[in-house]
Amino acid sequence: MTIRALFVDAGGVLYNNINEETEFLVQVADRYGLDREELERSVYDVAPLYEGGVKHVHQVFQRLVNPGRWTRKGKRLDTRWLDGAYLASVRAYRENFRALQEVRRDDPRLTVVLTNNEAEHWDRLKDEAFRHFRMFDTLCSSWHIRQVKPSRAYFAEATRRIGVPAAETLLIDDRAAVLRVGAALGMRTLHVDAPEVFAGRIHAAVRGEAVPSAL
Repeated sequence: MTIRALFVDAGGVLYNNINEETEFLVQVADRYGLDREELERSVYDVAPLYEGGVKHVHQVFQRLVNPGRWTRKGKRLDTRWLDGAYLASVRAYRENFRALQEVRRDDPRLTVVLTNNEAEHWDRLKDEAFRHFRMFDTLCSSWHIRQVKPSRAYFAEATRRIGVPAAETLLIDDRAAVLRVGAALGMRTLHVDAPEVFAGRIHAAVRGEAVPSAL
């Protein structure tokens, strides 16, 4: 069956994964005198709040540096510093940017969809710096959908918005848990378990020649 839509993750595919691969959270912990491991655990627990657009990422980190508080009492979060530390940790995979642009050029009928979990504020900061939004026909970031991957509700809404059935969609992600849900819904999958996999396999995957990775 022909691929008509690409669901493309950002972290791990177009960019590095900030929380998992950089010292960003270590820097936050050290600046505010927090336990590094405890902060990391807390971020994973509360990430759906900012990824799903429930709260601004600054509000969430304000609470993280003042455990138990949603107010500005206690330690004051330096949002300018936080954003600067975040952006300084971002690395764009330029080869993957180029590969995605080539795929779009080669088949203009494809609907290319951004399907990442990210805070709206930081998604927009990265776009200002690297202009990844322009490569997509539709933005279905978690903050846009108000759902977080790998929930079925997320994929149901993303599929509804673009009007392409799951069976004609190629899901590209670095997380096996996400790919398993997509595969169960009938999507074809491309597991980007290293950045170079995307540029190396995306053209064949769109043509239906790639064998799905084991999940």
